[in-house]
Amino acid sequence: MNSMKILLVIFFISHSFVNPSLGDLIDDVCRKSSDYKLCVESLRANPKSSSADQKGLTRIMLQLSLAKAKNIYNEVLILLQQTKEVVLKQCLQICKDNYDEAVDDITSSIEYLDANEFFFARSFAIDATDDSSSCEESFAEPPIRKSPLKPKSDDFLHFVETTLIGFDNVDDPKVVDFDKTPIIDDPLNSTVSEGQLYKDKETLMMVLKNYAIRKKIQFKVDRSSP
Repeated sequence: MNSMKILLVIFFISHSFVNPSLGDLIDDVCRKSSDYKLCVESLRANPKSSSADQKGLTRIMLQLSLAKAKNIYNEVLILLQQTKEVVLKQCLQICKDNYDEAVDDITSSIEYLDANEFFFARSFAIDATDDSSSCEESFAEPPIRKSPLKPKSDDFLHFVETTLIGFDNVDDPKVVDFDKTPIIDDPLNSTVSEGQLYKDKETLMMVLKNYAIRKKIQFKVDRSSP
């Protein structure tokens, strides 16, 4: 009888320590974001978040970011059909191209996260923030136009920024020393190896294409559908 009581006590003590730790992880991630309430509510709305580790929470945030990018892209398509004003239409076309890229970048980020390639997953997530910023910057160039996408763009950026914070605590065995690793800006760079840093995504893609030609390797890039 006494042994049964001891087992029950151990069970309840263990249970009390496990569950709060999961909740604390969500709390820790969201407290670093720019909108704590929105972050917590969005993560807790996903049933998988209650048992997710740091990588799992990061994946959920990436999925939220992807959904928002697709939503904005679809809204841009509608606005392009409705807008007659030339300058505003040009801005929206820029946003269409950028959010098309953002959808691809977030999709790639998720794929790299699943493969435990955290450096590249983070890099593509950062690219998505650049895509969104480029969209909004187009409205700020003379002649200035008010962006009809700004509230949703800000919301999208919030989730991606929250995701980037999530990467801070994901264990990555491939640690890059930025002080000692040169940044490659030559699209004709002939040496490809793990741990390299590239100036931007375009340079990396050109290097990989040239490498594939030299090595007679075929590869395909799948673009996701919004």
